[in-house]
Amino acid sequence: MGLNRKAILQAALNEIDTKGLSVFSLRGLARSLGVNASVIVWHIGNRDTVLAEVIRLVLEDSVPPRQPGQAWQDWLRSLFTRFRDAVRQHPNTAPLIGADTVSNLRPDFALVEAILSVLVEAGVPEERLCETYNAVQAALVGFVTQELARMPTEDLPSWQSVIQANLAEADAARYPHLVRLLPRLMNRAFILRWQNGAAAPMGSSFEVFVDCIIMGLEASLPAS
Repeated sequence: MGLNRKAILQAALNEIDTKGLSVFSLRGLARSLGVNASVIVWHIGNRDTVLAEVIRLVLEDSVPPRQPGQAWQDWLRSLFTRFRDAVRQHPNTAPLIGADTVSNLRPDFALVEAILSVLVEAGVPEERLCETYNAVQAALVGFVTQELARMPTEDLPSWQSVIQANLAEADAARYPHLVRLLPRLMNRAFILRWQNGAAAPMGSSFEVFVDCIIMGLEASLPAS
């Protein structure tokens, strides 16, 4: 098969999956494809453009179809779940989702339209649509990117051992709730973990998070 845009982007995603985002370069991608980097630039563009297109590839199926009679709450829950599932398949791309502005190079109009349509149906007043959309978008991105936050690339075992040792030394007099609940929190709570969600998924926390977002949205709607 000849080299084309789709093949280059899939190869770029494979490089990020296997080697990590920090070492990804057009030269390295070109070597893996057996071409000059200028070929990639010609087909797609510079490194930022390639990364933006990789994100589009990762998220291309994240917007769920609307089922007949489906409640807006159920559709929104499905969107959150599919978005998380898509990024979890390629956790090394998580830092690019939302945090890096190159991901907005080609805005996903289908995602924006789908969220706005659901918010209108839910009854969000037009004067609050922008702010409510922003809240949903921030929630959609925020949990997943924090769950899959990048781990150190140098001497990871030592880094993990230090975290566990620090948790074991927490002062019960100063942090009584933390120490009492530590068996439930260790490696399952943000800040108190030594693995990210690729190795230690936070599925139950994600479900509670989505519940809170939907209930908060419901509570913010004008009384009918």
